[in-house]
Amino acid sequence: MARRTLAASALSLVVLLGAAACGKDHNTAAQPSTGSSDLHPTACGSSQLGWKMTLLPGKPHNTPTAMLNAAHKGPKPCAFDGYPGLELWVGKGPSADAKPKKPTPVHLVLKPGHSIEFPVFCDAVGSPSESCDILAENDPRISVTPPHRAAHDYGSLVQLTDAQGHHVRAQVCGPDDPLLDAPQLH
Repeated sequence: MARRTLAASALSLVVLLGAAACGKDHNTAAQPSTGSSDLHPTACGSSQLGWKMTLLPGKPHNTPTAMLNAAHKGPKPCAFDGYPGLELWVGKGPSADAKPKKPTPVHLVLKPGHSIEFPVFCDAVGSPSESCDILAENDPRISVTPPHRAAHDYGSLVQLTDAQGHHVRAQVCGPDDPLLDAPQLH
């Protein structure tokens, strides 16, 4: 009888210690670390992203005018949840804010060294029947802000370039604001 009691007590102790160890491991994994975690990365900020905007050649109908690229230059993954803010403006004069082409949710984790591209659709040439709100001759500024930016994150100024990296003056014509299409990871 004493052996049975001792064996049952030992087995109970092993089960109890095993359960405690499992519970401890689970709680440790759920606790936030001192930095951003791979499980729940912080939102991408301007300081982590290198932006560029490249004009695409030609003017086929229903194709992007440019590609907006954000390269992650930070040391840890960050969350890219939503569309970036893209604004073209001339001083205190006219401006155009890009909007999503389709209201598709964007929930991506951007790893260090990787990039994300957004096709940009806008009429950069115009036609005789349409006016241009933002003229290339005024050399408008382009600013980009990451989605869910912090209050002190004012974004980045970006230059529109051609495929060779030469500065090209942006222009927005027609009745519609620029549109951003669904992103592509690279």
